[in-house]
Amino acid sequence: MALTIKEALQQGVEAHKAGQLKEADRMYTAILKTQPQHSDANHNLGILALQLGKTTEAIPFFEAALKGNATVEQYWLSYLKALLKLDRLEEAQQAVEGAHWWKIRGPKLYSLEKQLKQKLAERDSEKSSSAQAPSPE
Repeated sequence: MALTIKEALQQGVEAHKAGQLKEADRMYTAILKTQPQHSDANHNLGILALQLGKTTEAIPFFEAALKGNATVEQYWLSYLKALLKLDRLEEAQQAVEGAHWWKIRGPKLYSLEKQLKQKLAERDSEKSSSAQAPSPE
């Protein structure tokens, strides 16, 4: 008996919550074979990639989720967390601007914005310190 997309997603989420990551991956991937732009399946595969330490591989899934539905706060949060983890600060800044454009607000987003500003300030501080350091003779 074939599952509907909704049933496959539910089974994937249940497997994911139970720590059955291979089964969750199988369900999410099956959904994307029939609906490549399915936002929830893309987002959940991104989360799965993060859990497996594959942050770079998670990015395209989060981007696809946002392309499918940019009004979901959690998609933006997951995407921003991944970009910050990779120190892709310019992309993170663009993502924050995109989230604001889509009227995404709230303490979780503001917390990530604060992290971004801190990382940018640290990077700028390091750049100015290295620029002022005397050259070895």
